Amino acid sequence: MNIKNTVCSLLAILFLISCDDNTSKLGTSLTPDDDAITVIKDSCYATSRTIPASDSLIIMTSQCNLGQFTEQASGSTLKAGYLTQLGCMENFSLPDSVYGIGNHFFPQWFIDTIGDQKPYYAELKLYYKSYFGDSTNTIKIEVFPLDKMLDGNTVYYPDTDPSLFCDLQQRPLASVTVSGWNLQEYDSIRSSSNHYPTITIPLPDSIARNILESYYNPETRHYFSDATSFMENIIKGLYIRCTQGDGTIFYIDRTILDVNFKYINYDDDEPKMESLMAEFYGNKEVIQFNCFKWTGLEAQLADNDFTWIRTPFGLLTEITLPIDDMRDDQYVLNAAQLCLSTANTPSSRFKPSYPSILMLIRKDIMQSFFGKNSNIDNSQSYAASYSSKYGTYTFDNIAALVEKAYNDRLNWLEDNNMKLDDQGKQAYQVAYPDWNKVILIPVTAKTSSTSTVISYSLDIRMHQVKLLGGPNNKIKIKTIRSRF
Repeated sequence: MNIKNTVCSLLAILFLISCDDNTSKLGTSLTPDDDAITVIKDSCYATSRTIPASDSLIIMTSQCNLGQFTEQASGSTLKAGYLTQLGCMENFSLPDSVYGIGNHFFPQWFIDTIGDQKPYYAELKLYYKSYFGDSTNTIKIEVFPLDKMLDGNTVYYPDTDPSLFCDLQQRPLASVTVSGWNLQEYDSIRSSSNHYPTITIPLPDSIARNILESYYNPETRHYFSDATSFMENIIKGLYIRCTQGDGTIFYIDRTILDVNFKYINYDDDEPKMESLMAEFYGNKEVIQFNCFKWTGLEAQLADNDFTWIRTPFGLLTEITLPIDDMRDDQYVLNAAQLCLSTANTPSSRFKPSYPSILMLIRKDIMQSFFGKNSNIDNSQSYAASYSSKYGTYTFDNIAALVEKAYNDRLNWLEDNNMKLDDQGKQAYQVAYPDWNKVILIPVTAKTSSTSTVISYSLDIRMHQVKLLGGPNNKIKIKTIRSRF
């Protein structure tokens, strides 16, 4: 066994469990004289600032946010909407028995009523398990059809302008006014154990007619062969937004277009009128993405005594690590603990909660992390849960990240025939300005059946946390370094 490696590992463990500052003789108490090490337990200080959420953060999520919320304390407002495609399943089919309803035959039955019933109608259903804000507040939702297909080879960010895909000056396809306590639904439905809250938006009958007419026309039935063909020829997609009201953000899990219609079933040669519903879905298997617009964040961006994190996609905290204070050629960094303290914000009736998990990640890799659906590796990315007891997020040991940043610079200097001096450091800083910077990002963890974390994704629910930091308050990092 390599005794030096053993000692370094033990030092890191002791760092995490010990509060005793007297570690100057730790090496001699663990090893023979000829293997004695010098140990320094010390602190250094990082700087931090609040930054706008970068558009390079690719949101890989099936959740879409919808609504508007203004926080009274800061005056900041979030407007949230989303664009979604609607697809059909492969081998999609409808009953071939739809040849006539009563005395009406294809295609006449599309334009006639059956007694007092419509032979067809369409609804857009937005399913949500939860929402943020006032349950009694009402908001108006509008739906616009897309004029342009979304491109599967393009990355769309949350600041994308929806008007690039639809004409927002035209009258919307449909609109509805709803609240979190959805008055569209009966109390008996809401109280059932399998209730899935739903916003139902009636669509023009022409939507259902076009779908059914296209399917039952032999020349156009191939439009339903797959999702791409359906989107190219039937419905390119929808933009859904909030235009009136303030105080509620819905977390939409599923967007489904339902087409309901009557048809004749000829079982046993006896005609029988029946009802059927065809579903066309929007989820992560087709393209959908959030459109977020924040206003009123200037005061928090300019805060010199604290830093802020606001989600979804509002503000993040950037920390500049003092790499040269933590690691040099004389000492090995065994452990580095970063503890972030929260500060209270003004109370209000509806206050965004603290993020449950913060990820600390090197700034120059955060785009690829989410783009590749990566997992936290405890080398260049770390996770810390919020401690309600202490009001802190603690990253127990980020030494591997510091070591990686330090060695990346050494390797670059060597490749460019430069030395680790002031000139070399400055040249590297110019080439890689974010080399010593990390970002704090709220994330959610996806777990397996055995509670093992499979992956992390951006947390895009309403969260806010105020952290001690900013230009006027440096952040302490506790370190243990050793020299053999």
